[in-house]
Amino acid sequence: MQKIQIDLHERSYCVLTGNNILQEVGKIISKYKVSKNVALISSEHVTKLYKNIVQKSLTENGYKVHFIKMPSGEKNKNFETVRYLYDKILDLNFDRSSIIIALGGGVLGDTVGFVAATIFRGIELIQIPTTLLSQVDSSIGGKVGINHERGKNLVGAFYQPKVVIVDPNVLRTLGLRERVSGFGEIIKYGIIKDKIFTNFLLENYKDILLLKNMDYMNYAISRSIEIKSAIVSADEKENSLRMVLNFGHTIGHAIEVTEGYGKFAHGEAVIVGMCAAIKLSADVGNFDSNEADKLINNLQKIPIVPSVNHLDEDKMLEAMYHDKKVKNGKIRFVLLKKIGETEIKDDVSDKQIIEVINWIKELKFVTSI
Repeated sequence: MQKIQIDLHERSYCVLTGNNILQEVGKIISKYKVSKNVALISSEHVTKLYKNIVQKSLTENGYKVHFIKMPSGEKNKNFETVRYLYDKILDLNFDRSSIIIALGGGVLGDTVGFVAATIFRGIELIQIPTTLLSQVDSSIGGKVGINHERGKNLVGAFYQPKVVIVDPNVLRTLGLRERVSGFGEIIKYGIIKDKIFTNFLLENYKDILLLKNMDYMNYAISRSIEIKSAIVSADEKENSLRMVLNFGHTIGHAIEVTEGYGKFAHGEAVIVGMCAAIKLSADVGNFDSNEADKLINNLQKIPIVPSVNHLDEDKMLEAMYHDKKVKNGKIRFVLLKKIGETEIKDDVSDKQIIEVINWIKELKFVTSI
């Protein structure tokens, strides 16, 4: 089992990674002196796969487990689901000393995390992410929240868990598209912080995505968590440094909003958004154009199912102006100086943004490997 520390002073916690550690959940959390009164919340699909394993481990270690099933899908990351979870938890006569365990992917983790942050003004939370995307991204760093019809993750908070438990073995039950979604965030970490890691990922993406080499996958997960942990530890609430984690997300989120949540998997939209950010880095920034072309060509080898050739540039621009990353009325882009080094620019014109969206529509991604 590997232990990665998120250093946030009194809010510090660990991310624990290891194959088959789901079976050890009860034993693991017993070391953290948390309440024995547990609400285990999971989605319908994850419930069928892992609920019994986790519940058995908790019960064997003396925990009283109350199970709550949450509706699945990005469309349910909303106020209605939050109210439903509030009611279920209040029906259990919980109090601030109780604990919530989120067992599932990013939608569930974000929504349950928001509930934990707000009910009783905060109740202890444990994250057990079961998708690649949630293992390397949404469960790390304390961002919790829900979507609003005007934008993704517009309602939320920073709320750190007690511990995050990551079992790479659960990825065997994911489809390729879900693994691609997580890989989009993994390659992002490399591009913004680690050229050697980036090269490793681009050289071995097939073995990683197809789970042909679990050592490669385990390394991809742990290195991603290390990179994000270092950034979050230095800037918990996205005041400066943490902004680099939005590389590819400015246009990526606009794709998700305008196309309808769920049409593009999050990581698919981020990969497309990274291509746009790389193009802008060369056109309006300081990134070498030959290096940009090479990186974009490599990203197009990662399979993306939805077509990008019908994106609506006007709607996307409008969505970007409603994004929470806008500051003083200006859209901020994370751009590359070189692989591993970024800069923030807020002077990209609307004309340049529309041009790069139209450029995106000409990209040809593979759809399978």
